[in-house]
Amino acid sequence: MRIDKKLNLVSSITRENGDVVYLHVTPLPYEVVEEHCLLLGNLFTHFISQVGGLGAARVAAMMLRKKLKQEQDARNDAGLAPGPNIADDIRRMTAVVYCDAGARKTIPLDTAMKQGIITTDEYREVEGEVVFFMVSSAIQKPQLIAPTVGAVIGMYGGQLTSSGVTAFRDSLLTSSQDIDTQNQNAQQETSFIPS
Repeated sequence: MRIDKKLNLVSSITRENGDVVYLHVTPLPYEVVEEHCLLLGNLFTHFISQVGGLGAARVAAMMLRKKLKQEQDARNDAGLAPGPNIADDIRRMTAVVYCDAGARKTIPLDTAMKQGIITTDEYREVEGEVVFFMVSSAIQKPQLIAPTVGAVIGMYGGQLTSSGVTAFRDSLLTSSQDIDTQNQNAQQETSFIPS
């Protein structure tokens, strides 16, 4: 029996000063996928048939906003109140990992944007990748995510990981710390090979 781990997305934003801010995205829970299954399925189909996987990762967020506006206009025309918005769920499942006074911290995306830790323009750099990952993860079988979505996301600099946001943040702490090693001078051995 094969156990497939849920894969998460890690995308990064590199600022002009060289600082890197990471977005860690967890797939939508089953209940959210069930609530929005028609929208997700429709988006996924449009990604593949109208834009193609590679281009979809760049414009997925724009496509989602158009679909949500169409749905909202239809609800307004029918005199219905606004329904649940999947864009809110996507943002809720996205965390920001950033450096604050030398320490890596984790904060929800909405909070990070309200506090100015990440700007709207910075988020827009990677928003399409986030939406593409979320929609594709909701529709495809888990074993297909790495070879299909992972290949596309990798072209944009993102990566798939089985690590949760805390484990990912902690891995940054250990992998980015400078290790102070002393330079050991090895004594030169005498060669016994005749010249």
